Amino acid sequence: MGLDHRTAPVDLREQLSVEREQLTSALSQLSQYVPQSVILSTCNRTEVYTYHSDDDSLAGRISDFLIAYSGVPRVELERHLYQLWEADCALHLFRVAGGLESMIVGERQILGQVRSAFSVASETGYSSNPITRMFHSALRAGRRVHRETNIGRHSRSVSRAAVQLARGMFSRLDDKRALVIGAGDAGRMVARALADAGVQQITVTNRTAWRAEDLAKELGGVSAPFEDLSESLSGADLVISSTGSPGFVVSTDSVRQALVARGSHEPLMLIDIAVPRDVDPAVNDLVGARLYDIDALGQLAESGLDSWNHEVERASSIIDEECSRFIERWNSSDTMELIASMRRRADSVRRAEVARTLRMLGADEDSELAERLDSMTNALVKKLLHRPTAELRSANSANVYPLAERLFGEDGETGRGSGRQ
Repeated sequence: MGLDHRTAPVDLREQLSVEREQLTSALSQLSQYVPQSVILSTCNRTEVYTYHSDDDSLAGRISDFLIAYSGVPRVELERHLYQLWEADCALHLFRVAGGLESMIVGERQILGQVRSAFSVASETGYSSNPITRMFHSALRAGRRVHRETNIGRHSRSVSRAAVQLARGMFSRLDDKRALVIGAGDAGRMVARALADAGVQQITVTNRTAWRAEDLAKELGGVSAPFEDLSESLSGADLVISSTGSPGFVVSTDSVRQALVARGSHEPLMLIDIAVPRDVDPAVNDLVGARLYDIDALGQLAESGLDSWNHEVERASSIIDEECSRFIERWNSSDTMELIASMRRRADSVRRAEVARTLRMLGADEDSELAERLDSMTNALVKKLLHRPTAELRSANSANVYPLAERLFGEDGETGRGSGRQ
């Protein structure tokens, strides 16, 4: 269950955003609603993957958690949520890991984000089978997509969109001054694209000074202390912000002051690719400022997707193949667990009846009679279970599995559970 860039605007997505530092706490809170889960939160999506045998109330419990965590009213949040079950859930995760559900189709960063979300859930004890198996398989599928197709080259579309915006606003870029706020992968990618497009004067600022220095060196620019952000804004024509801050880094007042100090007739362009957002949206109301967020860049990036349709189709085929393999193995695993459960229950009944008969006859458990009874009843159980076992192992096992599970599953459950996953 979750929401993404297709179902919710950025102002709602940022309210549900879970930073990596908050992930363990969020998983702990979520465990009060469901015992095992993974939370995947990026700039484009927040999703909860969970498993439980009680499907009747599962969706309600997850939405209760999201409401409690975010503070968004139920009537507002549930209009933007989607939920996927069983094979549809698995296929969605595989497509997410492969970059096919991203705002920028084919972007590589999401694979690392899926791996990180799963690692945190596993290390803190909030994820186990079958979620563990599903995530391992999804990560393998994502790696295949990037290894066997060229779809990852499309991941620079956000960068191209930023360059396109800058070229549309300024007559030339080689004399423009750029300020990069934050030294993460997303900001680095856009800043590199602008540098390649001709921007020569680049200043980098970050709360961790050495990260700013490293990125500035890579871009051929200079670094500036984070506490001097207002002064840095005054000396910029183009601002790229991508930090992990939970609140606004660039306020309306700081931009207003920068506009006065700049004394330039050209507008100040701000590209905010952070979620939660770094720049106060009210900045867009200031005369002389132009603010673009991640959704605006995404819309521009999608315009160049047609030429990548072939690579998208190849990636989709890989995802479908890997997901089908996972589902087949998962169903086979469940079938084997149920067959083992049937045999355990039948053998338990058989042993109990043999023991009762021996007591009634006053025979010793080590006697020849005990040995013959054990051999006879064991053969009888095998013959009785042969047909249902063969049916469960057949290609049409899905037709008989639910009834067999109810009849023979241990305590009404096996690995698949009595509900949906």
